[in-house]
Amino acid sequence: MTLIERVLQNWSRYEMYTEISLLVAVIILSLITIYIFTKNRRILFLSSISFVIATLLNLLGIFLIDIFFDIPVSQTFRLIPVITHILLLTNLGLLVGIYNSKREYKRFKIGDIVKDYLDDSIKQSIFLALLGIATLLFVSLQTGAIISISIISTLISIWLTYWISKYILK
Repeated sequence: MTLIERVLQNWSRYEMYTEISLLVAVIILSLITIYIFTKNRRILFLSSISFVIATLLNLLGIFLIDIFFDIPVSQTFRLIPVITHILLLTNLGLLVGIYNSKREYKRFKIGDIVKDYLDDSIKQSIFLALLGIATLLFVSLQTGAIISISIISTLISIWLTYWISKYILK
């Protein structure tokens, strides 16, 4: 049995298609909303990259959990992309908020928002790390795996987004 078949053995085709279509719809609606609020294609491009990174990290996390810890991937693992994308959307919301608050300044350059975005990313990372540690103490192994994948995927996505933003938002 291949790795993908092994991970998806508990899911029907309908569930897979529904999950993928809902996730794509949420991502597209989020990107449309980000564009409506910013009217900036660079921020839209950065947000798109961020969602792709988070999705790939979610898949990688699920495969690693299945391989190394031999935890069967069940219906509850469908929460991982939802949690990760909500947490990532809060980070992108901070970026959009910073952009909207600073773009009215006379000498505004889009590169100026990267420093404030760094400060907010640090604060959110500390919060997520503390939340994850506090939660992992009181949950089962399967729930802990879901929380761990979600938080680690979000943290890596946040920092890769920040790193990429230094190049895109010049």
